[in-house]
Amino acid sequence: MTARLSAARAALQAGQSELAFERLTQITSTEPSNAEAFSLLAMACVRLQKLDDARRAIQRAIELHPQNADFHLTAANIEQDLGHLDACVELLRQTLVLRPSFAQAHNNLGIVLSDLGLVEEAGDAFTEAIRLNPQYARAFANLAAAQMRMLKLSEALASAQRATKLQPDYAHAHHLLANAYTMLGDPHAAELALGRALQLKPDLVESALLMAQVLSKLKRPDEAEHVVRQALTLSPGRAELWSLLGDIVSGRDDLTGALDAYQRSLQLRPNDVTTTARAALLLPNVYANEAHLAACRDRYARGVDYLVANADILSKSVARERFGDVVPSNFLLAYQGCNDTILQRRYADFIHTLVLRAMPEQANALETLRASRRRFGTSRRIRVGFCSRFFYRSTVGNYFASWITDLDRSVFEVFVYHTHVIEDEVVAMLRGAADHFVQGAENFSFFSQRIAADELDILVYPELGMDLMCFLLAALRLVPIQVCAWGHPVTPGHPSIDYTISCAAMEPTDANAHYNERLLTLPGIGTRYDMPTVTASVLNKTRADYQLPEDAHLYFFPQSLFKVHPANDRLLVAAMANDPKGVLVMFAGQNEGVTQRFIARLSKAFAEQALAPQRRVKLLPYVTHDDYKRINALCDVMLDTLHWSGGNTSLDALAMGLPIVTLPGEFMRGRQTMGMLTLLGVEELIATSTDDYLAIAARLGTDKIYRDEVSRKILANVARLFNDPAPPKALGAILQTLVQDWRAASPQEAPPSQYS
Repeated sequence: MTARLSAARAALQAGQSELAFERLTQITSTEPSNAEAFSLLAMACVRLQKLDDARRAIQRAIELHPQNADFHLTAANIEQDLGHLDACVELLRQTLVLRPSFAQAHNNLGIVLSDLGLVEEAGDAFTEAIRLNPQYARAFANLAAAQMRMLKLSEALASAQRATKLQPDYAHAHHLLANAYTMLGDPHAAELALGRALQLKPDLVESALLMAQVLSKLKRPDEAEHVVRQALTLSPGRAELWSLLGDIVSGRDDLTGALDAYQRSLQLRPNDVTTTARAALLLPNVYANEAHLAACRDRYARGVDYLVANADILSKSVARERFGDVVPSNFLLAYQGCNDTILQRRYADFIHTLVLRAMPEQANALETLRASRRRFGTSRRIRVGFCSRFFYRSTVGNYFASWITDLDRSVFEVFVYHTHVIEDEVVAMLRGAADHFVQGAENFSFFSQRIAADELDILVYPELGMDLMCFLLAALRLVPIQVCAWGHPVTPGHPSIDYTISCAAMEPTDANAHYNERLLTLPGIGTRYDMPTVTASVLNKTRADYQLPEDAHLYFFPQSLFKVHPANDRLLVAAMANDPKGVLVMFAGQNEGVTQRFIARLSKAFAEQALAPQRRVKLLPYVTHDDYKRINALCDVMLDTLHWSGGNTSLDALAMGLPIVTLPGEFMRGRQTMGMLTLLGVEELIATSTDDYLAIAARLGTDKIYRDEVSRKILANVARLFNDPAPPKALGAILQTLVQDWRAASPQEAPPSQYS
C-alpha cells in the first residue's frame, strides 16, 4: 500500500471524511487501476451522504477485482442505503457465491430479507451467520428480532439472552431482550433489561418508549412520565415520544397537557392516524359537571366526524404490523349515559376503512369462509371460539366462564384465546375445560393469524370496548359468524360483528334500536354465576378492621370513579342529608390525579347543599376481593349508580344479603341491578324517580328492622340468580342454530335464523 493510500485510510478511520475524500479522489484520478482506493472512496462518499458517487466508485472497484467479496458487500450496503433492496439482495447473494463462509454477508442478507418481509428466509440467514461465527452477537440479536416477528417467542428470548452475554455493552440487544419479555408477559424482567439498555445508551428512544409502556402496565404512571420527559430532552424531534406523553398525562385527566403533547407529535408527523385519533377522541375519566360532560361529548362527536371525513388521508399511515394499536379505545364514551349507537357505528366505519387499507383480505373474507363451510359441511363438531383479555378472576371471567365450561362437548369443539399472561384459578379451570387453550401476551398479529388458522364456525367476544386489541380483532372478518356479549354493554358498531347477546331481564322494550348487531337474549342473568362466598380468614372481621365507623349507617358506593356520572353527586349528597348518621363508603381510584378530581367535584356538591363532607365520606384503599365482599356484609345499603348500574358489584352485594337501591336507566348498562332485583322478587328496591330512590335509601339506611327483612328475602331467593344452568344451555342452543343456519344457507343469501 502506498503512503498516500495509507494516509487516506487513516483519515477515514479517524472520522475525517472530507480529508479522506479529497485524498482518495486524487489517488483514483492518478491511479485508475487502484481497486482498493476506489473501495475506500466509496466508503468516504457514504459517510458524506454522496451515495450515487459511492455507487460509481464501488462499481469501478468491482470491475477491477470482480472476485473480491468485500467489494460486493460494500456495494450491497450502498444499494441498501439507496433503498434498492432487491439489488442489495442480488449483490449479497453474489458475495456469498464468492465467499460462502462470509458470516457478515449472511447477517446483512438477513437484515434486508427481513425489511422485504421475508422473515423466515431472514431467520435462516441469521442462523447461518451464527453457525459460521458462534460469537456473532449482532446476528443473535437480529435472529431474536426475526423470531419475534415469527411469534417464536421462547426462541427469541434465548437468542436475545445469548446476544447480551456475548456483547454485554450492546444496548440494542438488551432492548430486544426486553421486547421478548414483554411479549411473553413478564414486565418486571422487561423493566430490568430496559434499564440496562438505557444505561448503555440513554438516547435509545425505542427503549424509552417501551420502558414507559411497561411502567404504565405496572401501574406506575409517574415513573413512566419521567422516562418519557427525560427521553424528550435528548430526542425532542421524535413524534412517538410526544404521543406517548399525551397518553400518560391524559390518564390523570390532564386533557390540556395531553392535547398539547399530541399537537407537538402531529407537527413532527402530520396525519399520523394513531395520534390524530387519540387527540380527536380524548375524554376524561371524571367530568367536572354535567355541562362539562356535554361539551366533551360534543367535542368527541366532532372528532369522530373529522376522522370519518379524513379517513382516506389518515389510512395512508396504516401498516398491517401496526394495526394492533392503530387507534385508541373509546372505552370511556359509554359512561356518559347517552345513546351511543350512531357514534359507535361511525367510529367503527372509520376503523373498517383502516382495515380495508391494511388488510383488505380480512375485510372481504366472507367468500373464503363460505368455501371453508362448504369444505367441512356438517361432518365435524361446531368449532366455537371465545376471545378475551379477561379470562381470569374479573368481571368477564366471573360472568362468562360458564359459557365455556357448560357447552355440550358432543356438539361443540371449544377454543379459548386468552390474550393476557396471568394465572389464577379461573385460568386453570378454563384451560382444563377447553379443547384448545391459546394464551399469550397481547399480540395482534399472533391472535389474528391463530384464530383465522383454526377455521372456527363462530367466534364470541364476551366484551368489546374494554380491551383495545380485542376491539380491533373484532373489526376483522376472521370467522363466518362473529358475536359479542355484554361484558362492555354497548354496541361495538363493527360491521363485522353479526350478533349481540344480552340478558332479557335487563333490556328495555326498544333494545333492538340500541345495537348495530342483531340482538339475541338469554334467560336469567345470562350466565351460570357461582355464588360468591367469603373465606374464614375474613368472616369475623369487623368494621374496625377496615377503619369504618361502628355507629354510622354505611351507604356503600363502590363503583370505579369513571363510572360515576355527575348526576350521581346530587343523589349521594342528598342521601347523606336525609340521614345525619349516614356515611358514604367508596374506594379511591387507581390514579391519584383522577381521585383528587372526583373528590373536588363531590366536595362542591356537598357545599352546594350546605353540607360539610367531613366524616361523611370514607374513601377506602384497594383491598382483596375477599375483603371487598366482607365490607359489603358490614355495610347497611348499597347505592347503585345512575346510567351504568352495578354488575359484578351488585351480585357480590346480593350474595352477602346487602340491599341495593337502584334507579333503572334507558339502556341495558343502566338496568343490570334492576334485572337482578326483579329476579329476586324485591322490586320494592327499584326506584321510579330520584325522590323514590332517596326515600328507599333512607328507609334501608335508618330502619334496621326493615333492612333485615329485605336482607332475609334476598338471601332466601339467591338461587334465582346463582348457579342457574339455564342460561348456558340457552346459549348453546342459540350458537348451534346460528351455525346450522349458516351452513344451510346458499352463498348468496344471508343465513336465516329463528333468533333474528
